Amino acid sequence: MHPNLPAAPAPAPGSAARPHPHLRPAGPGTLGILADLITQERPVFAMPSWFVSTESAQAGHLLSEFVRELGGQPAGTHHRTFFANSRYEALHGAVKLLRHRAAATASGHRGRVLVLDPDGTLARRADPLGEGPDRALAPGILARTTVDGLRSALRGTRVCGLVVRAPELLGGDAGTGPLAAVAELARTVRATGGRVVVDLSDIAPDRPADPVVTALRPDLVVLGESLTGHEVPFGALTGTHDTFAPWSTPRTGFLHSNTYGGNTVAMRAVIARLLPRWDADAPVHRALAEAAADRHATLDLYARHVNPMAARMQRKLHGALNVVRAKGSRLTVRLDSGRELDLVDGLCGAGLGVAGHNPADALTDVVRAHDPARDHVRELEEVLARETGLPHAFPAVSGASAVESAITLARLARPRQRRIVVFKHNYGGKTLVSLLATAADRTRAPFGPLYDDIRYIDPFTPHAVEEFRKEAATGDVGLVWIELVHGSSDAYAPVPGPLLDAVTEGRTEHGYLVGVDEVLTSYYRCGTRFAHHGRLPDIDLMSLSKALSHGCFPTGAALVSDEVHEAALRANPQLVAELRTHHAHGLGAHFALQAIRQVDALGLPERVEARSALVRAGIEALDDGPHGVIGRRFAEGLLGRLEPRVPGSLGRFLDPEGEPMTHALILWWITRARAFVVYDVFLLPLTATEREVFQVMRGARRLSRTGPLRLLGHAALFRLRQRLSGRAGRRASRTTPANPRSTV
Repeated sequence: MHPNLPAAPAPAPGSAARPHPHLRPAGPGTLGILADLITQERPVFAMPSWFVSTESAQAGHLLSEFVRELGGQPAGTHHRTFFANSRYEALHGAVKLLRHRAAATASGHRGRVLVLDPDGTLARRADPLGEGPDRALAPGILARTTVDGLRSALRGTRVCGLVVRAPELLGGDAGTGPLAAVAELARTVRATGGRVVVDLSDIAPDRPADPVVTALRPDLVVLGESLTGHEVPFGALTGTHDTFAPWSTPRTGFLHSNTYGGNTVAMRAVIARLLPRWDADAPVHRALAEAAADRHATLDLYARHVNPMAARMQRKLHGALNVVRAKGSRLTVRLDSGRELDLVDGLCGAGLGVAGHNPADALTDVVRAHDPARDHVRELEEVLARETGLPHAFPAVSGASAVESAITLARLARPRQRRIVVFKHNYGGKTLVSLLATAADRTRAPFGPLYDDIRYIDPFTPHAVEEFRKEAATGDVGLVWIELVHGSSDAYAPVPGPLLDAVTEGRTEHGYLVGVDEVLTSYYRCGTRFAHHGRLPDIDLMSLSKALSHGCFPTGAALVSDEVHEAALRANPQLVAELRTHHAHGLGAHFALQAIRQVDALGLPERVEARSALVRAGIEALDDGPHGVIGRRFAEGLLGRLEPRVPGSLGRFLDPEGEPMTHALILWWITRARAFVVYDVFLLPLTATEREVFQVMRGARRLSRTGPLRLLGHAALFRLRQRLSGRAGRRASRTTPANPRSTV
C-alpha cells in the first residue's frame, strides 16, 4: 500500500468549504447535569488553576485509565491530564509542552514541531495567510497532509515533536501501510529526543485498544469533544508523568493555564460518557467512590492524574480553597477540620457571570426552557451587534479562543501590515496565538518560536505616546490590541487616556485595526457597559467571554466589523467559515443571551455605579503607613488590585509574591475577612449587596494595617489548629455525601 493519505480538497475559488461544528445540540443528559449543579448549588467555576473538585480528580483518573487501555499498557500505569476547552486548545497545549520539554536542546530543533494534518485544519489556524512556518501566526509548525510529505519534511530537519492528527485515516497495521510508515517516523523523532502526540479528538468513549496508540506509543494524547458527546466544550492532553515534568514544580505548575478548563459541567459530562466502558466491579469505581467520600483521597487522585502542584497548594491551605457551595455572591469552603466558612465571593471565578453563581434564572429560563431547534447562535450575533456595533460574531469556548479568533481575523484583514502592537501588562490567554496578547515574558519564554512581528509598549512610561506614534508611522502596524484595565499584571491603573487618544488619531491615517479585549471587563465589571466606552470611540474587533458564561457554561465570542469580515473572507474563506462554525453551540449562546438580558433586568448599571463608589471610598481609606502589607492599590468599577509588599529590612529575606506571603494573604482573607480573595486582584460580584462590599473593603483596610510578621503568625496559628483538629476533619469528610448541599 502506498503510504499516502489523500490531501484535503481545496475549496472553489471565492467560496468557503462547509465545515462541521465540533459541538452538537445539548441533550437531556447535559441539561440534567446543569440542573443538578444549579439546584445543588455546586460550584461550576470557582477559580482558575487552583480549583480542585471531586469531579476533576475523578475525570483525571478515568482519562488515565482510558489512555492506558487504548495503548494496551499494564495496570498501574498512570497518566496526567491538562484540561482545556476544545481540541485546538489541547493541541496548542501539547505543542507548548513539547517545546518546554525540549527547551535544553532548542538550539538544535528551534521549537519546530512536525504535524500530520490530513485536512489542513491546524495548518490554516497556525498559518492563516500561507506565509510559511517561519512567518506564520504560530511559527514552527511544519504541517503536512500526507505521510510522504511528512517524511520529506523530516529529512535533514530536527524537530522537538511529532503530532499525528486524524489517525483513524491511517490504514494498515504496525508492520505495513501508512501506520507502519508513521511509526517509523515516530522512531526517528524519538531518536533525536523528540516526543510523539496523537490527536484522538473524535475517538469513541467505548473504544477498546487502539492500533494507532499501540503502534506509535504516544507520549501525549489529545482528546476532545467526543468525550462529552460533543455537547459540552472540552479538550484535554493526557500523557506520561515524564512528559509533564516541566509543569511539575511550584514555579512552573501553573505556567500553562486557563479559566474554564476542568469546569464541573465538562467533568461530569466526561465521567458520564466514559464510565459505562467499565464493568460494575472494575477498580475505577472504587477509586471514584473513595474520592467522593474523602477530600484527601480527592487530592491524592488529583495529584496523580492532573496537577500535583494544585493538590500541594490545597493541602498547604488546609481546605481554605475547598469550595463546596456557590450561590449568588457567596461561597462556602470546608476546612480540613470539617468547619465550613461562609464567604463573600471576591473572585467570581475570575470575573465570571453577571448574576453570581448558579442564578435561579439559569435553571428556569435556560436549562428547563432550552429548545435545541432554536437558532440561539444567530440570535446572539444579532444581540451582540446591537450591543457593540460589530455585526459579525465568531463563537468561542473561552476568552483565549475569542482572542485567538480576533487576532487571526485581523491578520487576514491586514495581510500586508504584519506588525501587532500590544501594550504591556495585557493578558490575552495562553494558546499559541492568544499568548501574543499576553505581555509577560516569563509566560511566553519557554514556548517559542512565537510570532515575531509584535511590539510590546509599556503604556505607563512618560514617552509611551511618542513610542506608539513612531511605531504607527512605519505603516507596518496592522493591529493594535488593547486590554484597557488589567487584571493580571503589575499595573495599577487603566491604560492612560493620552495613549488611547493617540491610537484613535492614527487609526484612519495609518490604516491599522483597533481591537479591544473585553473578556474580563465587559458588562459593568469596570463600571461601564464596556471598558472602552468613553475611551475609544472607534474599534474594529472585540473579544468577550466571562460575562457571557452566566457563571454556568464555557462560552465566548470574537466580534468584528463588516470591513474586517469582508477582508478576511477574501484572504481565506475556508478558515473564516471554520472559525464561525467550529465552536458554535446553541446552549452556550442561550446562556449568553440570558446573561445579557439580566444585565438590565437586575439594574446593574445603577447598582454597579453605587457599589463602585463604595469600593473607591474603601480604597481611599486604606492605610498609607510604612508597615502594612499593601503597597500600590487601585480600583475600576468592582475590579481592584492590591499590591502585596514586605516593608523594611524583612523585604530582603521575604518575597512578597513568594509562597509564604501568598498563602498567608489567602488565609487572612478567607479566615479573617471572610472574603474569597485569593490573588492580588479582587472581582466583586455585580449583584453584591452594600453590606458585602463594606465587608470586603473593611477587610482590605484591616489588611493595610497588618504587618508581614503578624500575617505570617496568623497563618502559622491557623495551620497548627487545623493539624490538631485534622483527625476530626478527616472523619467528617468521610461521612460527607458525594454532592452535599451545605447547610451553612
